[in-house]
Amino acid sequence: MNICMISFHSCPFSLLGGNGTGGMSVYLRELSFALTQFPDVHIDIFTRIQKPELAGIKTITSQIRVVHLKGGPCSWVDRRNLLEYYPQFTLNLECFIQRHSREYDVISSHYWLSGLVGEYLKYRLGSPLVHTYHTLAFLKKRAYGGAESSQRWQAESRQAVAADAIISSSRQEKESLVQSYPIPERKVRVVYPGVNPELFSPSPDQRFFRQNGFSEGDRILLYVGRIEPLKGLMTVVKALAHLKEKKDPLFPRLKLVVIGGGKERELSQNEEVLRIKKFLYQKNLTDKVSFLGSKRQIQLKHYYTKADAVVVPSFYESFGFVPVEALACGTPVLASHIGEMQSIIKEGRNGLCFPPGQPEVLSRCIQSFFSPNTDVWDGKKIRNDVMKKFTWSQAAQNTYDLYREVLRKKPYLTTLFQPGENPQPV
Repeated sequence: MNICMISFHSCPFSLLGGNGTGGMSVYLRELSFALTQFPDVHIDIFTRIQKPELAGIKTITSQIRVVHLKGGPCSWVDRRNLLEYYPQFTLNLECFIQRHSREYDVISSHYWLSGLVGEYLKYRLGSPLVHTYHTLAFLKKRAYGGAESSQRWQAESRQAVAADAIISSSRQEKESLVQSYPIPERKVRVVYPGVNPELFSPSPDQRFFRQNGFSEGDRILLYVGRIEPLKGLMTVVKALAHLKEKKDPLFPRLKLVVIGGGKERELSQNEEVLRIKKFLYQKNLTDKVSFLGSKRQIQLKHYYTKADAVVVPSFYESFGFVPVEALACGTPVLASHIGEMQSIIKEGRNGLCFPPGQPEVLSRCIQSFFSPNTDVWDGKKIRNDVMKKFTWSQAAQNTYDLYREVLRKKPYLTTLFQPGENPQPV
């Protein structure tokens, strides 16, 4: 089974936590590796060139290749500004296929920009399209407000119809898709992502927080992920400010460690980081928060393990990789009561939940978590429970089964168009 996997805006092998790289990159990388458990699977991942030296084909394994193609400037571009470059990328992808005489059984597109490419290729190649949104404009707006381009709204609506199947990472997202778009329930398949048991396990290394100036008596809250308003980091910072104002006895020992936002240069140009740092300065809290930048996945388990709790304050998540990674390391999680995190976090057993965007409630949640009356968290049980439910092997099996299913269903064309014209929905 030859799979054409499209990740236009982001290379899944880039450093995580920077601009445009996050959960989707983890998803594509881990799923691709897991799919190679099936000997007949061969995957080409197509992404745009963001560094000139990455142009061309990079062989990852005997079954996985990453193909970097021209699609706008050969540098990082904010994904909100990438729409104008997708036709160039699409043309280069089609030329690559023709030049190398490649045939693909399934087209797998990820995020709405890649969906535009996938929809076009579906009609050119006659192959079924399986689309994964990862995030949806109307759900983001419902959760946080803000504006998304009309092109995105229109594209996501059209992709729901054009795709032969849709993979969703949560039951809530599936329900929203079926309620919002004219598609049958059977078209959307919930496939839970997994967690890598080798990358994420309790770490015995004691150096990591010591190297960053923390003492044994500190109570460490850890945030991991992109730094943007939707992710809710400001909620945590305001919760610290609230504890300070209340002169809570816990406050002097509290520290917040932030991993993500890219390297030092990216951090210095990140508008949300600048907004948070301004708030910290105004509230005299600069010594309470450490911005460590992005870290490689292989390093994350050391930080997860040494933190007292990982905090996930997002307004919207299609799934949420950080909670399951932290739980796999035996570390409890304080998470927004949203989406699939509502079922991942079991109150009092592996963490606590709070409503997003409410720092005062979060401050009480932090107090409760560190309360002397709270039972000691069982790290071993926390890890065992999450490892039973979320495995990449099972995610790959479910995805592979879906690919085989759509291959058995013909015809794949669900729109009509004239030769030389762009495909249009029926």
